[in-house]
Amino acid sequence: MLPTHTLHEFFHQLGQRVQGEIRTDTYSKLLYSTDASIYKVMPYGVLLPRTAADLQSAVELAHQHRVPLLPRTSGSSLAGQATNEAVVLDLTRHMNQVVELNVEEKWVRVQPGIVLDELNAYLRPHNLQFGPDPASSNRAAMGGIVSNNSTGSHSILYGMTTDHVLGMNVILSDGTTAEFKGLTAVQLAQHQQKAGLEGQLYRQINSLVWDPTHQATIQKGTPRHWRRCGGYNLDRMLPEGVGGVSFNWPQDGLFNLAKLVSGGEGTLAVMSDITLNLVPLPAHTGVAIVHFNALFEALESVPTMLEAGPAAIELLDNLGLTMCRDVPEYARLLETFLEGQPNCILITEFYGESDAEVLAKIERFKAHVAAHVGKATAVVPALHPQLQNNVWKVRKVGLGLMMSVRSDFKPIPFIEDAAVPVQYLAEYVTRIERFCNDLGTEVAYYAHASAGCIHIRPLINTKIAADVAKLPQIAQFSVELLGQYGGSLSSEHGDGKARSWLNEKFFGAELYGLYKEVKRAFDPHNLLNPGNIVDAPPMTENLRYGANYQTIPIQTVLDFSHDGGFDRAIEMCNGAGVCRKRTIDTMCPSFMATENERDSTRGRANMLRAALSGELPFSDFTSPAMYEAMDLCVSCKACKAECPSAVDMAKIKTEWLHHYHAANGTPLRSKLFAHIESLSKLASGPLAPLVNWGGRLGWVQQGVGALGGDWRPSAVAAVRPPTVYALVCPPCTAAQNTHGRHSADSCPLQRHV
Repeated sequence: MLPTHTLHEFFHQLGQRVQGEIRTDTYSKLLYSTDASIYKVMPYGVLLPRTAADLQSAVELAHQHRVPLLPRTSGSSLAGQATNEAVVLDLTRHMNQVVELNVEEKWVRVQPGIVLDELNAYLRPHNLQFGPDPASSNRAAMGGIVSNNSTGSHSILYGMTTDHVLGMNVILSDGTTAEFKGLTAVQLAQHQQKAGLEGQLYRQINSLVWDPTHQATIQKGTPRHWRRCGGYNLDRMLPEGVGGVSFNWPQDGLFNLAKLVSGGEGTLAVMSDITLNLVPLPAHTGVAIVHFNALFEALESVPTMLEAGPAAIELLDNLGLTMCRDVPEYARLLETFLEGQPNCILITEFYGESDAEVLAKIERFKAHVAAHVGKATAVVPALHPQLQNNVWKVRKVGLGLMMSVRSDFKPIPFIEDAAVPVQYLAEYVTRIERFCNDLGTEVAYYAHASAGCIHIRPLINTKIAADVAKLPQIAQFSVELLGQYGGSLSSEHGDGKARSWLNEKFFGAELYGLYKEVKRAFDPHNLLNPGNIVDAPPMTENLRYGANYQTIPIQTVLDFSHDGGFDRAIEMCNGAGVCRKRTIDTMCPSFMATENERDSTRGRANMLRAALSGELPFSDFTSPAMYEAMDLCVSCKACKAECPSAVDMAKIKTEWLHHYHAANGTPLRSKLFAHIESLSKLASGPLAPLVNWGGRLGWVQQGVGALGGDWRPSAVAAVRPPTVYALVCPPCTAAQNTHGRHSADSCPLQRHV
């Protein structure tokens, strides 16, 4: 914990130098204390930088005052790396532009806060896309995707994000700037002559990776499985790499420090913009949904199915299918492509230059499955684009759906990021499941089966000490198995608080020692997202719940027994941040308008949970500040339909309003609407001529507006003028790369403006 006077001076000086907004109030810090993981850490404050100059000022002052920083985008991280005792730099609010696009050379330069789906919508008219496609693409921003070295369903085609990072502009830990890109030997020698931290980095990292002993350590300690993102990417700095996997994009073989910052989880430098390789959009696609009666049968079939050359094979297991059926939006979609009641399915996709080619591939695949995959019970083709959208939409919400179990036993993310060669996939999963079952713990799954990545989620109650104690036991057993099978501890979600503590054991002391040298070279004062990748605390520290977590019971008016109580209904929000999406569907309209974390479903849940758990004084439960957070919820019920965990914020708000009005008095507006039927009958009867005449008088209109406004008898001080928000689009061709207003017809995202 930093001294108060240090933080005060830091924020005072920061306020004099930046254009962006600084937030240090308790509520704002609460909103940024969680991500999509099991962790919770209160930050020192939040900066919403508007420009790269704001970022540089923040890092420069942080270096001067020794204040830790956490660069963050959408907070959809699953390993806890988007939480820390640091000043959060929220890059999504303003630094979310496309800076430059080169269609001919197939690259784009973007600011770190742009969301992947919004970037792809911008690229679509040019028949281009960013290759890796994490399931969180509708809210995950490129800064986080690069920092995690994410990938997705089509990783067997496109590899990892690092494979597509061409360069970046960064602010180094001392506040100086640098441009990292591929350098020839001559250029590298020139850069080594530079003064300051940048020149020092080129000298130190080059010396480290060209040392023959270090090269042998990197080759020995780095997992051979190509799908890997844990530790630092020292293997990417070797001329020959590790593993020998080749993908279909340009590989320059040049010395490029951007490859190290990618996957660095914000611990090495702060990115101000990123240059990314692009790939062509697939001309035509088709999906075949293979049905199975048992998980093991599905997993052992993956190597055989890969012989047909698919673009992706994704698993949706029995729990995922069951959870889909419990959410109306996804139950409806399931009905469009399932036959009967399979235990699990493998979603298999094919690309082609024409519909006829795709159809022919799927027909050959069906014949291949019939001949060689005897356990498959059905193969359902999906050729129409809308039907394919249904399939992928269900698949993408699989992670959140698993968290919608209405119990304190939740499928917890901490070993789910492992990947093994596909020939060992069924055996690895079976052994993990058996170990967990022996501890009295059930497991759930979803997966990128084609890449050997099964997201295994043990069902753990993190409110019970005995269950919390299982976390390190299961994690260490997983590490032992991965060592036997040549797998990766992390294959797309990064290390964070969940896995960093295991890195020395997994990679070995020698390679881990090199990782520590990399961290010291980039960040000698340990200011950038400390405690991730190296020098991490135990995984059971800073849990969102924990054995001491408890809530203040309240007497509810509505029935929350299905959820296990009002507090459990709020706790259904696991922080996945689906409510931050802006390109599809309805949830969450207030966030779409304001782009303010407080106005998302997740933000409201975080504030209510803090008040009920005692993190805030209980009086804050019915405070004006809580009213501000809840007020913009329009009770549209979109969260209940679209949130994978089916968080019903409309119902929660209705219950909360009852308690708020009991504490603060009921507004006259609410009383008027409560009796609208009686008032309407009165106004439409004999008094109708008088009411109509009076309604046309200006002073009557003003008076009725004032009486029906936001007037609360015991909270007059909280009265505020209405805030007008406008929906704007991210960079698009119609707006000439600016946040501008234009007609809905000309918007590639089809957003109302």
